[in-house]
Amino acid sequence: MALQSNKIKKILAITAHPDDLELSFGGSVHKWFNQGCIVDNLIMCHHQPHKQYLSKTSSILGFSSYYYPLDDVNMRPVLTNDMIQRIEGFLNINDYDLLITHWKEDWHQDHRMCYDIGNTLRRKQPLDVWYFDAFPYNQKYKSFETNVYVDISKSIESKVKAIKEYKNLPSDYYLRVQAYNAYRGSFINKQYAECFKVDTINA
Repeated sequence: MALQSNKIKKILAITAHPDDLELSFGGSVHKWFNQGCIVDNLIMCHHQPHKQYLSKTSSILGFSSYYYPLDDVNMRPVLTNDMIQRIEGFLNINDYDLLITHWKEDWHQDHRMCYDIGNTLRRKQPLDVWYFDAFPYNQKYKSFETNVYVDISKSIESKVKAIKEYKNLPSDYYLRVQAYNAYRGSFINKQYAECFKVDTINA
């Protein structure tokens, strides 16, 4: 799926950790970047040591990273009014046409928090909101109904390259992700695809 160039020009992805974007929808981000879109990634729990690889992966895929301002980098953020005010203090949600974040049934608590953050941030601005399919956490999904498939056949090489930058992952992990994207591609008769659940599409 190609984004409507006259409508979607700037995208905000809210993810829990370094590597969530790359693993789940890095191919789509690379494709959208090549279509001229700006993609910003707000990372909420960025105290993990593999944050060190983000400069390389963001360069490969074409996104910019922002970090939730933690007073103590060893703390895990908790959804509060203060958190939302902090985010709105350094990111203008009105600048974005599309918000992408985790799905609410994910088995990781940090991921579920991002779902709640996204839905809170959209309260003042009617945004298109997409939820991404996070392998392998999607094994717990019960109500995730895919309604958008993005053909990433031309971007899979860049996605794999970005995943390989994460030295904390098993050396063959990219093969599992690639196999899953091939499975999703078979749904739309493409070699590789990533999928999303679209919540709202504004006219």
